[in-house]
Amino acid sequence: MVKRRVLLSLVLLPLLLLWGCGSNQEIIYTDDLPFQIDMSGDDISILQITDLHLLYGIDDYDRKTLRGIETLVSRNPYDLVVISGDLVMSTSAPSLFGKLIKFMDGLDVPWTFVFGNHETDYQDYPVFLNQLTGLDNLLFKVGPQMEYGGVGNFRIQFMKEDAVFYTLYLMDSHTEEAVYTEEEGIYGYFSDAQVSWYEEHVQDDVSDSVMIMHIPLREYMNPVDYDGVFLEDKVYAQGKNTGMFDKIVEYGKTKGVFVGHDHLNNFSFVKDGVLLAYGQITGYNAYGYLNRGGRVIHIDDLGLMTSFIVYIDEEVSS
Repeated sequence: MVKRRVLLSLVLLPLLLLWGCGSNQEIIYTDDLPFQIDMSGDDISILQITDLHLLYGIDDYDRKTLRGIETLVSRNPYDLVVISGDLVMSTSAPSLFGKLIKFMDGLDVPWTFVFGNHETDYQDYPVFLNQLTGLDNLLFKVGPQMEYGGVGNFRIQFMKEDAVFYTLYLMDSHTEEAVYTEEEGIYGYFSDAQVSWYEEHVQDDVSDSVMIMHIPLREYMNPVDYDGVFLEDKVYAQGKNTGMFDKIVEYGKTKGVFVGHDHLNNFSFVKDGVLLAYGQITGYNAYGYLNRGGRVIHIDDLGLMTSFIVYIDEEVSS
């Protein structure tokens, strides 16, 4: 179990202030300090939910999504809830985003998110970022500016007896690319700068870690001996391989990578000693017929990581 440590670096202050309006709005980048969460017990339990795809706000499916999240969160004392992208997908996205963040904060559990590839279908990031004020339980920051670095690259450290016990990396996997090729695909990918940012930190890490993003790494594309279901026609992975997985393997500290994006996949498998796993589709307005739910990431008192799927409908077998 953990409780939040209040830090001066929390992004709930003017950290995300925006200048101007309309097309002149700017993203205000932040410091690179990690959030820290004090552990009050010996283990860590993280709930990953993904692809909410809030669309109308007033329809039954969106209401069912929010009720489902509340159901999942209420069942266990999670230390952190992470939404791994595509929170909203709508011409009314800013309004729906505002309702969602207030709803999530009202659950009184520490929570965070990464952007997916659909939030900015109709709007730019500043209209979302300027709403991230006055929230008590959100741990999110834009992160430092880097070339093609995106919005939301930051770390959360779980602290035990004033030492780092485990680290969570949250990273922006971007949106669609302007040019599509069959070989590389349509979707965004980590920039070289993001890979360097990860390497800079992981080489100094004293703890193991996990990483959460929206769009799968290209190493997801040919799973072997996987658990779960692979019902998409293929893995819709990041458009290029810029070496993130190679760095993960090289340093050996990040034990698992967790993604969303492909609603008909929830499989997991181990590649080169690293668990590559999909979350479980959560949003009822999202395409796909898999049962809605989430994925639990559990770190035991020895720092060993395990993961499993949970469903909103408990009668569904895992």
